Amino acid sequence: MPNDTSEMKHAALWLIGPDMPGLLRMGSEFVARRGGNIDKDIADKFGEKAVVFMSITAAPADIQRMDAEKDQLKKITGCGVVFQPMNQPTVPDGYRPDLHGFDIVTDDAVGLIAEITGLIDSFGMMIVGHTGEQRTIPGPRRQVKSGQKFVVMMPNDFDAAGFNYKMHELVKRYNGQVVTTLRPVPGLLWWW
Repeated sequence: MPNDTSEMKHAALWLIGPDMPGLLRMGSEFVARRGGNIDKDIADKFGEKAVVFMSITAAPADIQRMDAEKDQLKKITGCGVVFQPMNQPTVPDGYRPDLHGFDIVTDDAVGLIAEITGLIDSFGMMIVGHTGEQRTIPGPRRQVKSGQKFVVMMPNDFDAAGFNYKMHELVKRYNGQVVTTLRPVPGLLWWW
């Protein structure tokens, strides 16, 4: 019989090292063979190096076992391994429990993410998740566009109209568009 979900604990696993075929598979098998479930994973490549991140849910004993046996994963992958047991995330005082997100695409520019995160900070929001990537748009005039997705927690007193106005103004300056305006997103805090 599966564990009661109220008994489940969380952990984060990072693999950082030389890229190779099967790296994500080796990390996934390590977690699965020790009773863990992967809620979210991200893999990326930087030159000859790779970074793999996994958000894990498992029974407390399985989390302890993964932590104790992480050096086995280091040996088979040749990567640096960081395994961090985590507490269940909580909603800070003064913030709404529901998550909101928005998605924008703009010209790529130095300082773009700093400016967006500055705007988010000025409205008292907390970033729970962010994914950003550069995309090359083919055509007679090749363009590099920057796609940004943010998931945030909003304070109880929040000026949504003011934030959306400022976001549209910012995006216009970077020749972009707001693909999805600030809206509620499904899911649990831990997943983002």
